[in-house]
Amino acid sequence: MKREIAERFSPFGEADCESEVKLLQGDYSDYFFYHTRFNAQSLDRDTYLIIGRRGSGKTALGQFFSFQQMLPQAIAIDVDEPVVFERVLEAMTVALADAREIAIPRLAKVWDFVLWSVIFRELQDQDPQIRAACIFGDRSGKISSFIRHVINGLLNRVMETETDLVDQLAAIFEDSRIQAGKEAVFRVARRKPVIVAVDTLENYGLTSTPVLWATAALIQCGSEFNRDFAHRGVHIKIFAMAEIFPYLRESIILNPLKCIRNEIYLHWRPKDLMRLVSWRFSNYLRAIGQLAPVSSPINWDQNQDVLEEMWKPYFGADITNGLGRKEETFPYVLRHTQMRPRQLIVLCNGIALEAKRSGTFPRFSPETVVKAVNRVEVALAEEVINSYSSVYPKVGRILEALSGLPMIFKGNELDKRASHTASEWQGDYSPLAFRQLVAELGVVGRVRYFNAAQGIAAVDFEYSTERRLPLLVSDLCAIHPMFYRQLNVQLNQNLVVYPFPDHEEYQDLHRPLLLEA
Repeated sequence: MKREIAERFSPFGEADCESEVKLLQGDYSDYFFYHTRFNAQSLDRDTYLIIGRRGSGKTALGQFFSFQQMLPQAIAIDVDEPVVFERVLEAMTVALADAREIAIPRLAKVWDFVLWSVIFRELQDQDPQIRAACIFGDRSGKISSFIRHVINGLLNRVMETETDLVDQLAAIFEDSRIQAGKEAVFRVARRKPVIVAVDTLENYGLTSTPVLWATAALIQCGSEFNRDFAHRGVHIKIFAMAEIFPYLRESIILNPLKCIRNEIYLHWRPKDLMRLVSWRFSNYLRAIGQLAPVSSPINWDQNQDVLEEMWKPYFGADITNGLGRKEETFPYVLRHTQMRPRQLIVLCNGIALEAKRSGTFPRFSPETVVKAVNRVEVALAEEVINSYSSVYPKVGRILEALSGLPMIFKGNELDKRASHTASEWQGDYSPLAFRQLVAELGVVGRVRYFNAAQGIAAVDFEYSTERRLPLLVSDLCAIHPMFYRQLNVQLNQNLVVYPFPDHEEYQDLHRPLLLEA
């Protein structure tokens, strides 16, 4: 990173990948952090479905496809701006007016047609037969505009010929130009693998049936596309929102066992998150000439090296939290996030801002860390709430029912609070629905270990799992630390809540618990 760029950059990077790409342009590939397992996993030939919550790094991973070296000379096609063409598909779904079992397979064929149309346009200069396969033209400009043009062309042909949509698609794919174009693409892909990355909507409601069908159809299409073409060098990678994925799997996708396989969940490990923010901070400090000698060079594949040579020299080893308890700094910071890169980046930037105001930057005193966490955690909580605003209309008002709860409480308290939210629900209200809502958002988790004498609780939250986390009336529950200020939680217990799974990758973060047990 050049100094003039660093001076416009936040110390730990920006809150969204798009801003970083815009600022860094061609240098983004140098800033990207390569030392995570998701990079290799996402490029595996059998992987076509990548699932993550907002801020988990889906956009950055999509950018990675364009400069990765695991598939040499690959051609990456980024199908972005999903709103435009999903609206078109929504209109098509309404027009179909069929049952789900009929509409979704039809829409899957439309997706197949769309994907090949995009591939033909993007590779048209590679072979004359590919150019000839652009039967609806090769309109320049954004891919989203091109897709809208192609689908309109398809619908016009259906109306002109008075044929069924599926029959028209079958006729198009039997066209000799299309068949020759596909074979030409496969020849190109032997030398230059093709990666098509498709993003989905960031926020949509459960009542938007056409869009849910269109998304389910995309996943079905991706499964079939991957099965038929990945071994020939043409890959598809679909990024799905984890906030909506449980509903798709449970109620919308026709055959989950067939359509959902080898999926990747963007569940970040603590060591990866620490190395990510440390890598970004290292780049920034080097650019402005403030990187300490102890912090260069570092073996970024060694978690302990990064902790000792990059994290601790700037953040310190431990802090005293707001309740007067001593904690290691990294677990303290991390437990005020839901283990997502964006949240940790925003939190660390908040710490850096406080340090600049107090004149200690680039080193952060314990007081600075605690003050910044208290200030920023409200914004992080609001971002999570916003990401569910279409799934659960009035979700912010519904969550107000949790205000004033203690840090730890019995699950039956949720049912008592749920009754106060009945008037805010758009749709079927029930205590079970309320418990499901607070679990999905990661606001309330289930206590796995609790020792009042030690003042320690280890808690499981749904965002760290691949399935739902049911909260029963008999469970001991806990509020996530990130929501304490948002929900005015009672902090009158000398208690530290560790919102980390019971997994070997989290053992270092559970060390205080293990030492005191």
